[in-house]
Amino acid sequence: MDKYTLENVLTLTKSLITLYENGTVESSNKKVRSLMENGLSDTLNMQDTLYQTMKDDGYYNVQNVKETEVLKLYDKLNEDTN
Repeated sequence: MDKYTLENVLTLTKSLITLYENGTVESSNKKVRSLMENGLSDTLNMQDTLYQTMKDDGYYNVQNVKETEVLKLYDKLNEDTN
């Protein structure tokens, strides 16, 4: 698939994840909740596969962040909430 098609499928998949997530949280009984959870899990797996495909095809440039940078951000967020 080309980049444009993959981006569109990924966008639709993310929208479906949101629907399943809301359906899971708002479900009125265990059977409905189970159906929503299964749909969410399957769709999350699909999203991961799409992401990996796009990364492998060079459509996503992933940069690793140093742990020190993550810790700095974490500390800043903690300061802002206190």
